[in-house]
Amino acid sequence: MAEYSAAFTGGSQTSKSKEARLLDILQRIRASASGYFAVHLHLSELRPSHRQPHFIRMAHRSIDSLVTKEDVQAFYLHNDDAILLCRNVQVDDVDDTVFRVRAIFHEDPLTQTEDGSADDRFSTWYDLAQQNDFKALEDAAIELAKKAAKVESKKGETSTGRASRTMQGEPLEPEMLTAINQKLLEARIGDLVRRQPAVIVSGKGKSKLAFREHFIAMEELRKRIAPKINIFASSWLFQYLSETIDMRILEVMSRLDFSQQESPVSINLNIPTISARPFQNFHAVVGKNTKNVVVEFQIIDIFSNIYAFNHARDWLQEHGYRVLIDGLNPLGLHFFDPSVLGADFMKMSWGPEISGGVGHDQTERIKEVVANMPSGGTVLARVDSEEGISWGLSQGIRCFQGHFTDKVVEAMMQKGAI
Repeated sequence: MAEYSAAFTGGSQTSKSKEARLLDILQRIRASASGYFAVHLHLSELRPSHRQPHFIRMAHRSIDSLVTKEDVQAFYLHNDDAILLCRNVQVDDVDDTVFRVRAIFHEDPLTQTEDGSADDRFSTWYDLAQQNDFKALEDAAIELAKKAAKVESKKGETSTGRASRTMQGEPLEPEMLTAINQKLLEARIGDLVRRQPAVIVSGKGKSKLAFREHFIAMEELRKRIAPKINIFASSWLFQYLSETIDMRILEVMSRLDFSQQESPVSINLNIPTISARPFQNFHAVVGKNTKNVVVEFQIIDIFSNIYAFNHARDWLQEHGYRVLIDGLNPLGLHFFDPSVLGADFMKMSWGPEISGGVGHDQTERIKEVVANMPSGGTVLARVDSEEGISWGLSQGIRCFQGHFTDKVVEAMMQKGAI
């Protein structure tokens, strides 16, 4: 057992790494591994441009959708790799998930081989009932755990205490969900709903409201319902709470008189919410004024279940709502064209990776994608300076959202322009 202890001892870690936990589980099932198999997704070998955090999060969300339905444990490792440990699960179900993750990175050379083939560098499958396969996974996990320990040790030397300052509270655990969800159902949230305008800038320098996004101030909500818990620590556990959050914000939005709205409102929802009773109740309140509502979906959720998204999008658009795809990054547009998803809007974020300038090919690609969307259908969010608006206008973008835009709207309202 010396290798095991050496593998996950290091630095100032106070809890075991995912690599160490995987080793613990392998040790426990060693004598009875019948029915177990594992898949190692080598995301660390993707090109750097494909390992951007939002792409890795898309992959994790696709995997999480399998974890919530099947007896599968997912280990997201320090180097971006993912290992799925499966027990008595249909291989086809796991293969479908691996295929969806592979599709996210379809332009990377790592994914150009056939899944499961001898030369497949993207995924490695292990039948843990076979001694050789079990030993191969165990050896790989030990090496990964050693590397993780070294990384944590270096972090401890250079940034002691950084994690504790940025992560507030204990991590959310499954056994906490019921109690926190009940508090969420009972809590007052109307005062936590914030509004942020999206503004269309015309060529003559004039502006008009495109819509006002309504959202809950999440950190304030956390302090109200679970002040000692970091409810954002686990994306798939928070997903469970977010469905209740959808219900509560729909309750608040149902108090509006949509026939009197001078500009549309937008709300960010989970895809399954559209077919649930809270949204149908909201739909009844909106009535014939669906043109005044924009429904925003996160791109990560869309890739997790494209079929559910297509169904929700079609239903919404058939009933007069408009659909917005949120969570895009201008640099990520190099890998796919969001216009193929058939939404009315797409929203991408302005950030420091763009402000320094991008290459000519990337600029032309962004312009092409913007041109493929309906007129005024691209929103540049998180704009905090005039530079962001100037850059967006140069790409053909006419709709903006962010702190700088808020100031513009406030000034326009004071002058009576809005």
